[in-house]
Amino acid sequence: MIKLFIYSLIAIVLALVVTLYLGFPGDPGYLLFAFGSYTFETSLFALLVASGVIYLVVKLLLIVINWVNPIKLVRLGKNLNDQRKAKSRSSTVEGILFLARGNWASSFGLLTKGIKESDGSVVNYLAAAYAAFEMGDRESWMSCLDKAEEEFPLARSTVNSVKAKLLYKSNQLEQCLAVLEQLKKTSLNDMSLLTMLKDVYIKLQDWEKLSNLLPTLQKNKVIDAEEMQLIEMRIFMEELYSIFDKADGRSIEASFKRDAVTEMTKIWQKSPASYKATQKVVKHYAKLLFELNAKPEAAKVIEIALTKSWSKPLISIYGEQDFEVNQQQLLMAETWLKTRPADDKLLLSLGRISMRNELWGKAKEYYQASIKISPSAEAYVELSRLLSHLGEDAASEIYLRNYGDLLGNNLPELPLPELPKAIQ
Repeated sequence: MIKLFIYSLIAIVLALVVTLYLGFPGDPGYLLFAFGSYTFETSLFALLVASGVIYLVVKLLLIVINWVNPIKLVRLGKNLNDQRKAKSRSSTVEGILFLARGNWASSFGLLTKGIKESDGSVVNYLAAAYAAFEMGDRESWMSCLDKAEEEFPLARSTVNSVKAKLLYKSNQLEQCLAVLEQLKKTSLNDMSLLTMLKDVYIKLQDWEKLSNLLPTLQKNKVIDAEEMQLIEMRIFMEELYSIFDKADGRSIEASFKRDAVTEMTKIWQKSPASYKATQKVVKHYAKLLFELNAKPEAAKVIEIALTKSWSKPLISIYGEQDFEVNQQQLLMAETWLKTRPADDKLLLSLGRISMRNELWGKAKEYYQASIKISPSAEAYVELSRLLSHLGEDAASEIYLRNYGDLLGNNLPELPLPELPKAIQ
């Protein structure tokens, strides 16, 4: 465009020189324009000069307009803005890459550097918060999340979700719960939040709120049927314990314990039938009853459970603890023996129950039968100490040498026959 202007200027100058040379100054010519009542007259030379000047002015104006083109200025500004954004994005991208590699300090620095640009800056805040969390800088990650919530209110739900997760990972459960309770109002069906809320309730042992949350968890398929049953079982066990704990902590008076036993019994009777045959639940309930001095009731609970579903751990407890119904226990255990003659744990428990009934000979036979089926340290040491009190020292030493060191003094307290006078 500039070259064309220069060529045009040269052509006009040459034309003027030629016209001057050919004699225009001596005979410039004459032109007359008439339009209606209007007339315009001039010399041919003046017209040529005026035309050249006008052409130059118009050409110059076009060049200036083209140079300062508003569209180009807008485009230039946009390009500069894009360059600035690209530079900012590159900091964000680099920060994310460092985050993925576990370089928390570099990631945090780059991500915070890119926060000044509005495009995607909420992501910068969230990622920077995570990097600060991994560095153990609680003040920084809390500050990032607070600023994100303040500057991007539309992303408040996401920001609080990240905050809850980081608080949970930091084991700040009370603060985490406060955030989750707030989120629950707006994000009730968010599976990840409901899962976290469930875990927080369990860790805080807030069984009542967990129980109220179960329908929502089940409706949103956060937990399957198996986990649902496990949680319900845990809540039931904790409900029993809360009754026990109140009675055990308030007073040692028998009346409080009896009231607790009555209350627990009502709850137990209303519980699902499967609980009454579940080893974990039965063991827990029987232990609480035993601690509240309701020992016969505890024995009965175990007997019912063993009748429905056999359990070696439960039959072991049945023989280890003194439920103060020893004759009844012996009859019940011997009834079970008819259908389970080769059960080593049942035979061991029968030996211990026989000792509580001071049936030394029968106890000896049951211990020996248990050892014959499946030798165990418990059976050996029980038989050894029984034989020692019966004056059969040689036999006692043999059994003691075999397995005595494995168990030491970890035996239940049982009545023993009086030592022979020679030994005393």
